[in-house]
Amino acid sequence: MNQLSFLLRTAILMSFLAAHTDNVRAQSKAPQKTYMYLIYHKLNPGLTIQDALPVEREWKKVNQAAVDEGKLEGWYMTVKQFTSNPNQTEYDYVTRIITHEMAIKGASPEAMTRMYGDSVQAKMADLQKRDRNTAPVVKIEIWEITDGTFAPKFAPDGTQFMVIERIKRRNPGADYAGVVSQMKRLSEDRIKRNNLLGWDFSSLVIPNGSEKGYEFSIAQYVTNLSAIADPTLADTPNPIMPAPAYKQLRSQTAQMFDVVRQEVYRFQEYTTKPGN
Repeated sequence: MNQLSFLLRTAILMSFLAAHTDNVRAQSKAPQKTYMYLIYHKLNPGLTIQDALPVEREWKKVNQAAVDEGKLEGWYMTVKQFTSNPNQTEYDYVTRIITHEMAIKGASPEAMTRMYGDSVQAKMADLQKRDRNTAPVVKIEIWEITDGTFAPKFAPDGTQFMVIERIKRRNPGADYAGVVSQMKRLSEDRIKRNNLLGWDFSSLVIPNGSEKGYEFSIAQYVTNLSAIADPTLADTPNPIMPAPAYKQLRSQTAQMFDVVRQEVYRFQEYTTKPGN
């Protein structure tokens, strides 16, 4: 996997979570696809997230240059807080790269030269080495973000959490569009009531096989985990959704999907879009 990490990092550098698909488009235009690379890192023995920060902040600098040029939509370092994974130490944090193409495009040679002068190759070789010695890559996944809804000025920051559910259909081949549409409508109402910052639904592209255990992913972006515990503001005088309707939606969702894994991440480092 170290070789895979090297190849991916090299592609980012030498071809040189945050924007998501815009779901309101003119009908005459084909929707623009959005892909998400998830790069899982495991800290070497004895090291902590604090040891990884200098390395990832350097990658942030490199990826920010690509975002500034419109080559990438965003790069994010998300640190695992909780997981249902029986192997609690499989990975410690995940970097996310958002792009509108399956291939990652990085910053131009001119941008890299502005950052590092004539020492681009030496700087990148050193960064690669520091990367491997700190938190090597243990797994990579590529997802397509197929639906989502976000607050108008949504942008990840260090106060926010991302709650992830990796899911699969209980009956392979079942049509899940109706259930996902209802989940999205509820999320839109939650955003209006400041109970949610964003929600998206993704499909696993690579690697994808029956042994994987999950095929889709649901992400909720919140500033407080209490929003997950009370998604309809049921204890308020004006709930987002009546209790019977929410109970029915939960039942339909449970009948359609099995939650294979749930995890909570905190945004640690991230790029910003120009103008934000």
